[in-house]
Amino acid sequence: MTPTRSTRRLCTAGRRVLTTAVVAALVGGLVAPGAADAVPTAPASRTEVPGSTNEEPLAFEIDPRLPVPRLPLDPVGRLGTNRELGVVAGPDGSPAGLVLDEVMVRTADQAGLDAFLTRWGGQLLDSFPADAQGQDHLVRVDVDRADPANLVADLRAAEPGQSGRYRVGDERALRLLALAAAEWRTGTELVLDWLVEPAGIADGKVFEAPNIINKNVFDWSYLGSGNPMDTGVAKAWQLLQAKGKLTRQVKYLVMDGGFQNNPDFPAKVTLYTAEWGKPNPSNCTNDTPCPWHATDVVLAGMATVDNGYGTAGPAGPVVDELVAVRNGNDYWTKLRRLEKAAEATRPDVVNLSFGRDVTLGKDHARTWTDRRMKHVRDTGALIVSSSGNNGKNIDGNPLYVPCESVHVMCVGGVNTWDATVSDKSNYGTSDVATSVEIYGPMCVQLLRDPAQPGANEAEARCGTSFAAPFVGGVAALVMAANPNLTSAQVRDILNETAHVGELGWHVTGSQRRINALAAVAKALGVKPSVSISTPHTKQQFTVGQSVDLWGTATDFGGKDLPLTWTSNLDGPLGTGSMTFVPSLSAGTHVITAKATDSLGQTASATVTVTVVDSPATAAIISPPAGLSLVAGQPVSLVGTSSDPDTSGPVPDAQTSWTVRRGNEVVFQKSGHQAVLPAGTVVPGPYTVTFAAGGAVVQRVFLVTAVPAGQTRPTATITKPASTLKLSTVHAAPLPVAFAGTGTDAQDGTVAGTRYRWTAYGDGGVKKVLCQGSAVPTGGPVDDIVLPKSCASFTGELAPLASATTVTTWSVWLEVFDSSGLVGVDSTLVEIERLTP
Repeated sequence: MTPTRSTRRLCTAGRRVLTTAVVAALVGGLVAPGAADAVPTAPASRTEVPGSTNEEPLAFEIDPRLPVPRLPLDPVGRLGTNRELGVVAGPDGSPAGLVLDEVMVRTADQAGLDAFLTRWGGQLLDSFPADAQGQDHLVRVDVDRADPANLVADLRAAEPGQSGRYRVGDERALRLLALAAAEWRTGTELVLDWLVEPAGIADGKVFEAPNIINKNVFDWSYLGSGNPMDTGVAKAWQLLQAKGKLTRQVKYLVMDGGFQNNPDFPAKVTLYTAEWGKPNPSNCTNDTPCPWHATDVVLAGMATVDNGYGTAGPAGPVVDELVAVRNGNDYWTKLRRLEKAAEATRPDVVNLSFGRDVTLGKDHARTWTDRRMKHVRDTGALIVSSSGNNGKNIDGNPLYVPCESVHVMCVGGVNTWDATVSDKSNYGTSDVATSVEIYGPMCVQLLRDPAQPGANEAEARCGTSFAAPFVGGVAALVMAANPNLTSAQVRDILNETAHVGELGWHVTGSQRRINALAAVAKALGVKPSVSISTPHTKQQFTVGQSVDLWGTATDFGGKDLPLTWTSNLDGPLGTGSMTFVPSLSAGTHVITAKATDSLGQTASATVTVTVVDSPATAAIISPPAGLSLVAGQPVSLVGTSSDPDTSGPVPDAQTSWTVRRGNEVVFQKSGHQAVLPAGTVVPGPYTVTFAAGGAVVQRVFLVTAVPAGQTRPTATITKPASTLKLSTVHAAPLPVAFAGTGTDAQDGTVAGTRYRWTAYGDGGVKKVLCQGSAVPTGGPVDDIVLPKSCASFTGELAPLASATTVTTWSVWLEVFDSSGLVGVDSTLVEIERLTP
């Protein structure tokens, strides 16, 4: 319809701009690698502040030069056969088609619908089934009842942030916008029926045509492992096959245009309002023809594997049935048909490679899209959608539908050569479920000419319309791995197992990139493989013997994992594939090697070993055997021990002394050496018990009273004044200087001729070092006695073979007075045997 002069005056007066929801960005098409002109580079995004002096005033005007889309529209209801298209161009100049004289409106009940129909002279064309909160309707309206003069004011009241210059193709489009703005101002949930466009396809550079040079799909950059993409799809097939799960069991729905059958399609295809060989009626990104867009999408997601034809898709081995749904050009028709198809076929995966960006009434469009997508999701399907090929941040002002629905997994594209986000792919700056959630390969192998399937030639083409079905194909592998998973659980697994990071400096939202192998491994519950090579089960060790711990662990992809070693008796032992512990405590140990992979899956292996504690030996050196002494003198307690497991003495903490007088305990202490205090040494029989590491030895001595009217002498060793420590590398005796004194109350200073020095060693060794000539021996007295003093002398002591590395000698000095009473003192000499 040609606009009238009065209409032009109405629209252009004051050059004020009315913000119509311009939704012209494509979601997810194809771009050629290296072909910069295939999809135009999106302008840099900017943030505009409502009311800022930098904003152009909100205004609308009619521009009959805008091209109206020439696309057929499917009939809707009894009155929907003559549906016409209009066009709106937003501030960025991009034109977007919409259905004239139609709106999608939500009412709570029949009374609300009747009021709307009355208000706008409406005719009901179609309705979704009602739910608990209301019902969605498609209504043909009489736009002549709308007043364009109120458009700017109504739109600013409904959406205060609107600004910029909008153009419409004719007066009917202008009045339709005015009607929508009037309803938005009152809070009515109303959505314009925009045209939605398939993701764009542009011919890309042919990589291997007519035949793929690298025929082994395990080496393909977007299916293999160990390359920048590292999707691990091929290894995921192997893992499923090993578990008996690589079978056809998944139903995959693709809504698109241009289905052309070929040997790479699943054997079972259900055509839902679709026809074989009917080209896609819509063009794609940059108005590029894409007659077989649906065929490319199917092959990107589920092309048959290992059939000597075409290409390979991740879900090729597991898709049992393809549900092919013909798309529609307007949003109502598309989602109405999608919901009916999903309810009728109950697919496991739904792929949507189309979209629309909405700026007018976007809150209503978001609510409406979320509601309709929830109905599709509630059929049990995981919904994947391409993010778009405009290189834009979708977290900005326009609303990208259906990609930004919380019920849709929005998929972006990454380059195969470095796994960074393609400059043609839309992306996100917020890591939320309504942004770009995960990324798949931007470029995949497809048929060169789907219209000629017999040619069997492949080429590489790029676009997020391929990334989405690829991710959907990986989801199908996860479903095959565990058919009991819900679609929400599958979505979580794809996100939790994805590679993370290094997608590019500008991508500050989700950093996830699809990882098929990890996702399938988690769904299967595959645990790491752990083995222990040493020690061996039933192996025996002695206490103090070092134990080597050697083992290996690998994850689901064959990657080495670190091991953590523990003992049920000693706790943590160490980490690493090769480590050792100096010793284990005595007993039976269950040694566990445990590994955890990147999925949080853990596995372990165990061995049981025995650590034998060989019995220790103990001996008492002092007090000497058969000791009898007068009360009131301290008694040196000296013991030795040997632990064969450590080739050394038992630790002091594991030794103890107990001294009893009769049956009464009079003294207790730990350590190899102690002194029984003089005040404790009163007349009576004594039993000394020395315990070391389980070994127990005893010795007795007798304490007598000092006779009435007498005093015992006092003996004092002056050299060595304290314990003497010596060392040697030989077994030969060492010279040791000794000196001592003796006094008595009756005799005064006791002469050295009445001294006797005796050394006591390990194993009951006794050696008299010096005995004075006047020491009473109890034997016959020689007629001639040579005087001999032991007040000072040099004796010899040697290391004992029976001892450990240190030989301890307990040296006793006895001083005899004239009445025969004896006073004693003792000291220690320790000789360490060094290794030559």
